[in-house]
Amino acid sequence: MKYMKKKYITRKVMPSIIILFLMMSGIISINIKNTSSLSPLGNTNENYQLVSEEFGEDFSNFIKDNSFLKIYKEDSDILVRIGENNFRITNQSNITKQVEILVNNVREKINTVIKD
Repeated sequence: MKYMKKKYITRKVMPSIIILFLMMSGIISINIKNTSSLSPLGNTNENYQLVSEEFGEDFSNFIKDNSFLKIYKEDSDILVRIGENNFRITNQSNITKQVEILVNNVREKINTVIKD
């Protein structure tokens, strides 16, 4: 029974978790790149007006950033803007440290399951 459970975890659950993690990290990195290129911090409307004047209405519709969630990556901080609310995540925050501890624990458990 123990062998069946371990086999199920290694063949079904682990690949699903890995694929989900890779997809989420890809989506987040794309969001960070789009946000930094389309709407630099604070001057989204100015950029939109400048582009619409320079290149015309067709291109201005392409560059308009209407996303509800924006992620700005600065030196060691991350600014998450959800609607009109801003959240700053630093490396020194308790949440970041707890997530790091959790990820390390999960990584260790995965390694022990794979080795057994």
